[in-house]
Formats: sequence, structure tokens, C-alpha cells
Amino acid sequence: MFSKKIVVVIGLILLAVAAFWQFNGADEPATAEYDEAELASMAFRQQILHASDLVAGMATAVKNNDQAAIEQWQQKAVEVAKAAELTDSDITFISSEKGREYLVFHAKRALFNEAFEQHYYQLKGIDALKTKYPEARDLFAEADRLIAARDAIIMDIAQELSDTETPDEANIKQAKALWQERFRQSNETPVTQDE
Repeated sequence: MFSKKIVVVIGLILLAVAAFWQFNGADEPATAEYDEAELASMAFRQQILHASDLVAGMATAVKNNDQAAIEQWQQKAVEVAKAAELTDSDITFISSEKGREYLVFHAKRALFNEAFEQHYYQLKGIDALKTKYPEARDLFAEADRLIAARDAIIMDIAQELSDTETPDEANIKQAKALWQERFRQSNETPVTQDE
């Protein structure tokens, strides 16, 4: 008797699971499907919007607060999109206010990266850059990590230069100068001439 109850309960559970699958399988949410041409257009749109010359031109225009130049660079992106025969929706996006905002957003991120490199080499902090370029907030943690690592290396160099356990200001100043020289040398690319 007891085993018949278990069999009935298991049977009801299996029936409930089968019904659940049956009804939920039919109600799957519709997902947007794109054909190959639309996917290719979206991918090429991203290539256009992130092209190095476009980002650099927009960054210069943003840095100079030159609205006319921003519009000119946006128009160049539209022209490239049309020449590449992107979909109408992609061209509309690139030419829209949202498209301009997107381009300005990425230009400001590029400006943050550029300014960060200068601050890094000049042994400066980046708090002012964080305030100026909130668009790059996802880059702040890595930038802070790089600054901390740079400062730790400088303190290690200062410790090596010091005759005492704690380096003095002169040791730190010398360590900073040595670090900057090493950094400059490591970023120089050898110039080779073709024979």
C-alpha cells in the first residue's frame, strides 16, 4: 500500500514536470533575430565609430570645445557609413544626436587615456582627471592600480638609494628622476634605416 502511494506521487510529479515543460516551452519570449546583412552592418558601424582617426579628430574637437568640428567629424562618419552601404537605421543612428553623444563620449575616454599617460610620466595623481572625464569611470580602478605600482617602484628605488631604513626626500627625488629616465628609455623605439 505504501509503495503504491510513492508510485502515484512520483507519477504526479512527472506529469506536473511534463506539463510545466509543455506550457513553458510554448511561451518562450521572442528574441530579436537579425539577418547576416544586419549583423555585418552593425559590426561595421562599430568599426566606423571607433576608427582611430575619427576618435582622434573628435577628441581634438572636444578638447577645443569646437562644436563645428564635432559636427564635421560626425558628418565624415555618416559619409563613410553611406559609402559602406550600412543599413538606414545605422546611418540614422550615426547622424543622430545620440550618435553625436556616443562619439563625444568615446572622445572623452580617449582624452582621459591621453592625459593619464602624461600624468603617469610626470608623477602626478589623477583625481583631477577623474573629475574632468567621468566617462572613463570604468578605467579608474586600473589607472589607480598603475599609479600605485609606479609609486611603489619609486619607493623601492628610493629605499635602495638610502643609507637608512627610511628614504629621505633627496632619495625620493633621485628615485623619481631615475624612474622617469628609465620610463623614457623604455618608451623610445629604435630608429632603423633601410639600406
